[in-house]
Amino acid sequence: MSPRRSSRLVTKNAGISKNLPKDTKKPRRARAKKDSQPPSRPGPQAGLLYLRVSRGFLNLLPAATAVQPDPQPLPPLPGTTGHLYVIRASLQDLRAYAGGTVDWLIRVARLIFEPLGTSFLFTFTADTLDSWLDRDMDPTQWRQVGQGEQLRATIYEFRPDNDAFLTLSKMSLRQGASMTVNISQPRPTAFRNAIRARDGTCIISQTSFSLIASHLVPKRLGDAGVTSVVRRFTGSDAVVTRFNPALGVFLFQPLDTRVDSYEVGFWNSGPDQYAIHSFFHVHLNIFGVPLTPGDQMLHGHTITLFTHDPPIGMFNWHYLQCVLKKFATADYKQIENIYF
Repeated sequence: MSPRRSSRLVTKNAGISKNLPKDTKKPRRARAKKDSQPPSRPGPQAGLLYLRVSRGFLNLLPAATAVQPDPQPLPPLPGTTGHLYVIRASLQDLRAYAGGTVDWLIRVARLIFEPLGTSFLFTFTADTLDSWLDRDMDPTQWRQVGQGEQLRATIYEFRPDNDAFLTLSKMSLRQGASMTVNISQPRPTAFRNAIRARDGTCIISQTSFSLIASHLVPKRLGDAGVTSVVRRFTGSDAVVTRFNPALGVFLFQPLDTRVDSYEVGFWNSGPDQYAIHSFFHVHLNIFGVPLTPGDQMLHGHTITLFTHDPPIGMFNWHYLQCVLKKFATADYKQIENIYF
């Protein structure tokens, strides 16, 4: 039977990646302070990878208000200079998610700066990493990074097509318990019933008990915040509520806890196929609890969905939150109004 395509969220430029970890299993069913000062200079260190962007391309993020919950970004101030280092991480740590090529990093960079865009990364070809940390990209000494290239401990710079301004993706790091709702109320009940009818079991473990109707986009963002996420990551202009079943999945309770905390994410690897990536500090099994001998590891486990809901863009947004929670620099986290 052909997958049932949602009529609610029509997506654009899904950007499917084929960059699967080599050890994946066979698919199963299933600015705190305003950013007006130059960034702190990251000292060079062997084995580190840097992802950066010129601050002159970055739009400013106005504060949301009750009257305008999703304000339009403002162009950067004239004369803005320097770079925003977005990710600074050891190559070894990143390879657990990226594998051996730059494909993962290119896609993550696009999710940060322009989720539906096609801009690329650049890296230097002359001088040393240390010499470029505080210098602007020189077109005569930098080149575009191609898909499939080896991932290296170096500086990668994101450059927008046609030098267009960029708007950073906001962060939604969980600070405490999720917002609680009365599941007997009509909207939460309809949300859960629709997801149960669609998924039936946990989409990761296939467990049929202790299931939670999990929100990929947290309820606390409100309808305006959810709609802005959907627009940015799918291209849909539809007004979407936080209880739209296209934004949720059925998960075994321990897995819901990890997904809700941005410690387990879904990396799109093909049409309706996802590799599960664990960002948790201990190894987990496919039920979301610590791994014991004989268990199937969660990280690298693959699933195949039988509908197109949730859309790829919603899984991408959630995956980016996992990446930012683990790898984003302090400079990124201190951008004014970077949090929902």
